[in-house]
Amino acid sequence: MFWSNKRNRRSATIVGAIIGSLIIFTFVLSLVAPGLRSDDNDDEPYATVTPFGTPPPPTPVILPTPDPDPQLEGEPSYIHSTGYFQTFRPAGTDWFIDEGTTDPTNTRLSTVIQSAQRLVVIHTFIKQGVEFETLGSLSDNYLTPEYYASEWSRYESWQETNRQVTDESVIVDFSLVSDTNDYLGREINWFDSGWLYVLRLVVPGNNPPLLDQLQALVHPAFVGYRDLQQLPPEWPAYVDQQLGFALKHAPGWQPVAGSVGRPTTFSSPDNQTEATIRLSTEADHPVESEDQAETWTAEAEPTATILGSAPIERENGSGYQVAYTYQDADGDPHSGLVVLLNDAAGTLYVANLRYDPPELNLLDAGSLLETEQSVSRMVTEGFIILPDIARISADTTTGN
Repeated sequence: MFWSNKRNRRSATIVGAIIGSLIIFTFVLSLVAPGLRSDDNDDEPYATVTPFGTPPPPTPVILPTPDPDPQLEGEPSYIHSTGYFQTFRPAGTDWFIDEGTTDPTNTRLSTVIQSAQRLVVIHTFIKQGVEFETLGSLSDNYLTPEYYASEWSRYESWQETNRQVTDESVIVDFSLVSDTNDYLGREINWFDSGWLYVLRLVVPGNNPPLLDQLQALVHPAFVGYRDLQQLPPEWPAYVDQQLGFALKHAPGWQPVAGSVGRPTTFSSPDNQTEATIRLSTEADHPVESEDQAETWTAEAEPTATILGSAPIERENGSGYQVAYTYQDADGDPHSGLVVLLNDAAGTLYVANLRYDPPELNLLDAGSLLETEQSVSRMVTEGFIILPDIARISADTTTGN
């Protein structure tokens, strides 16, 4: 009986500890992940969050001792779910990544990366519809006190301490107060391809060098994927950082074979005309002409009849697209379109679309229905090679 009671008390203690830990974790998560909690202030859905790292008051928030070597480098970039941009992903297990509150107009796309341990916020977002001829006019007419009163609304107080307008960006520094603790903020704004890019950093007030270090790491890694930005924002992006490519596809398409790090096949929704896209790579196999691209297609599809080919350019590679028809095992005709991209190392990236309607020239957009154009755009516009900074190096992967 004694040992039974002792076991029961021990079990109750363990359960109580687990429940208490979950309550604290849930509270901290609600603070560091703005997209995962309700917000009473519907007019301010994008305000940068306060970097709480401890349970709620009256427990005080203690600023961590500055670390001279925070070891933030080593991870591949984080790619937004739309495929519209990438940003710096800090190393370490203490970071939480969230894409923030959804903008119903799809004009502002965000990532919020926070560490409850370090009390650091890395908030990056891109926004359409902010149009000024110069960065100076952006600074004067958009980045106003009223604007920042909303953006910093979750802090007890904020004050602008410095502003610099350069040829490339507008840089604004802030002093911030949250739960009586001092923080430092910095925001960098610039334009790229019709989008306003905003990098916002928050660090403990006792660690100014960390602010500069984060700027040096995050700013060059926060870049847009211009090719994918031409496609609808509601289209999700499938990203393979091991093989080094991304596919932005229409909603409803799902991988039905393969996985990250391996060749993968996507299939159209059941309520649409049957179609598949096969994604793969071939090392040391560049395709350097339209003739070679057509030969590759004929070898990959033995029943193929080539309808035409054309060069294709991407930010991180170039290649060719080939339209063809083919016959299935029953001899019925279908349509196909393959995109072959080369990177600088000689790797060939392949997106092979096989489409049920017969004898379509998927390179001839003018002859296609709207649905057919949408399907072909997934490979002709939505298939890209990732930049090196976004890839997982081969020596850090296992099991592939």
